[in-house]
Amino acid sequence: MNPLQDQTLALAGLFQAAVETDSLASDGFCDSTALDCSLASLFRIEAESTAAVYGDIGGLGRGLSALVEFLGGQTRSSGRNVSYYVLSMLKLSRALLRDRSTAENLLEGLRQIDSAARDFGLERATVIARVDGLYQRCISGMQPRIIVRGEASFLRDENTAMRVRTLLLAGIRAGVLWHQLGGSRWRLLWSRRDYVRNARALLRRDQNA
Repeated sequence: MNPLQDQTLALAGLFQAAVETDSLASDGFCDSTALDCSLASLFRIEAESTAAVYGDIGGLGRGLSALVEFLGGQTRSSGRNVSYYVLSMLKLSRALLRDRSTAENLLEGLRQIDSAARDFGLERATVIARVDGLYQRCISGMQPRIIVRGEASFLRDENTAMRVRTLLLAGIRAGVLWHQLGGSRWRLLWSRRDYVRNARALLRRDQNA
């Protein structure tokens, strides 16, 4: 893949986290395949390629579609929340890149969770609970603090809250990756059509696979 395609995948990971967060907060459920893809991306720290971070690109379908929708100007009624989550996660990813101590603590925490999951065969719910704890220790005190908007009955549910924080951490990880691949505020502004074109091509490739 070329650099712009790699950036498109990372950006799709960010959008996927945002739309699934909005789905959980507003409707109480999210796409299981998308959640699994986002969760797994947290532990592929030294992947050989951007595509390898997300495994099967089919797992990024929700994110690629959301990228096309939002950057292509076809925003849904829930677009305000999703845009807020995307921008907030991008800001936090930049802050994390500047905060080496927090970044190292976060990486070490992810490695420990991954090691425990491999050694003891932890169930997904247990892994999510541990990721949630890591988010609260490392990210919750950073600025800007992400305020999740939705139905109070869903947001009060602890299982929903843990999945939301897991998705947000995956989105921040995607934002860090996007910046590392050369993404920037100006690139997002001037390359919107290129991102949309690449996302559509990736969606077609997955559908024809």
